[in-house]
Amino acid sequence: MIKKRYIVLLCVILLIILGSFVAFTKPALPFIQLPGEVYPGTQNLPVIGDIFGGLTNTFMASVVAYILILIMIFSLRAGSRTSEEVPSGFYNFFEMIIEAAYNFAQNIAGSKVRDFFPYFMSIVLIILVTNWTALIPGWDSIGLWEYKPHFLAERDAKALEAEAEALGHEVSHEEVEEFIHERTEFYDAANKGDLRVQPWLLRASANADPDAEIVELDHGEKVGYNPEAADWTIVPFFRPGATDLNYTLAFALIAMVMVQFYGFKYLGGRGYLSKFFPFIGKGFGAQVGKNPIKAIDPAVGLLELVSEISKIISFAFRLLGNIFAGMVLLFVMAFLLPVANMVFFGLELFVGLIQALVFGLLTLIFMASASTGHHGDEH
Repeated sequence: MIKKRYIVLLCVILLIILGSFVAFTKPALPFIQLPGEVYPGTQNLPVIGDIFGGLTNTFMASVVAYILILIMIFSLRAGSRTSEEVPSGFYNFFEMIIEAAYNFAQNIAGSKVRDFFPYFMSIVLIILVTNWTALIPGWDSIGLWEYKPHFLAERDAKALEAEAEALGHEVSHEEVEEFIHERTEFYDAANKGDLRVQPWLLRASANADPDAEIVELDHGEKVGYNPEAADWTIVPFFRPGATDLNYTLAFALIAMVMVQFYGFKYLGGRGYLSKFFPFIGKGFGAQVGKNPIKAIDPAVGLLELVSEISKIISFAFRLLGNIFAGMVLLFVMAFLLPVANMVFFGLELFVGLIQALVFGLLTLIFMASASTGHHGDEH
């Protein structure tokens, strides 16, 4: 039987050879953009295309993460019903993790941990799986070809037809085709897109043939390996969910909504709102009479309200910035020195864990803080 260390050594050697010396398999420096890429063609789907503008690869990566978590949950549930008195394997490991996390949360939330822990652990688990799946080789480097000018022109044509229909006019098929052709040429001249000549991200310059003939298809699509045909881009099948602001903002909103919910639940409407508007609290006038310095409490409460809203922005951009920067780092290092990613993969594994824990921990702390009254008013 081959020892594991020899398998690892062989993989490292192959990574060096294929990533540094074999031109065909050298990684490319990809086209990097902040929003999630839309799968080509899904812009025209009913409902999905009309409302959401199409399916994005960041959304689908999040769906895969949820599916993996559900598989894990059901497999662990089956393991909990076995006749073994002492659990073993992954079930034992996961039980140990949950117990340690629960004790940690209890130190922060105290008796309220039963309410807070499900949200804390769910947030950590979902973000962690989403971050770690992004480190699977090929996760965000294998995808679909997209001829960007043509798809952009089709989008404009669809909007033109909708506008004409709203005005009671009818646009002929020939007029639509002519419009698409003109808009394609417009976007083509604006150099929208990037050249990719394979169904995965490979170094285009190593495969390009400067003498290749460019063939124009019916809709003006350029084919061939000539660098002038630089209007194809690769839309990865999956991209880390946390590299899309929609994902991080959704989690930030959920976290802060639950923070407010528990604030109202434990302190009541008047008790919780008095944190931000002290003058609605009981005996505020009498307190100001005894201690005039408390007259500035409304201004302090207003700052507290602004701080509460700004937590949404802080939550969303902290996670987005760290994970997006990690994705770009791995791409750039794969382009410059592929073997160096052996180190950076370990770094991103750690960053993915830390960011999940930080997001969950801050949510837990904010919940505990919101449910605790100021100046002994929690009664």
